Amino acid sequence: MTAEDLNQFVEQLVRDAAFGLGIFAIVLVSNAYLLVQIYLWFVKKSASLVNAPPYKLIFLFVASIYVMSLVQLASILVWAVALYANTLIDDLRLALLFAGSSYTTLGIYSDTLPVGWKSVAFYIAFSGLFSFAIATSSMMSMLAMIARRLYKPNAHG
Repeated sequence: MTAEDLNQFVEQLVRDAAFGLGIFAIVLVSNAYLLVQIYLWFVKKSASLVNAPPYKLIFLFVASIYVMSLVQLASILVWAVALYANTLIDDLRLALLFAGSSYTTLGIYSDTLPVGWKSVAFYIAFSGLFSFAIATSSMMSMLAMIARRLYKPNAHG
């Protein structure tokens, strides 16, 4: 590897990092905020369902998961628009497929980005991994709340 090749590699890496970390920050901050808001909405609504039948609590849980899924889909759209707007992918449909593939870490569209921009897929995947982790931990907390509410141990042990 020549000094010129190394210099070009470093320049591409810095450019990718600036673009990737910038969109990553937007996606992660908005997802963290929205997913926490959905969780808090679930907590507040479930508190008002103290004497409600179990199916209402379960429906609330499913509705929360559905809204969390919409947040994840919006994040994929943010990445797709960023890729398309920066002319990294010139077809919005393909940008959406690539962003979704990377965000969910499926990786089935690995050769879509132009030469010198391939590491952007890492940043998309990182944002998806962290966003799914936040959503998963929220859902597990919701399930624990449901279990505590529905399972009341009898006094005779």
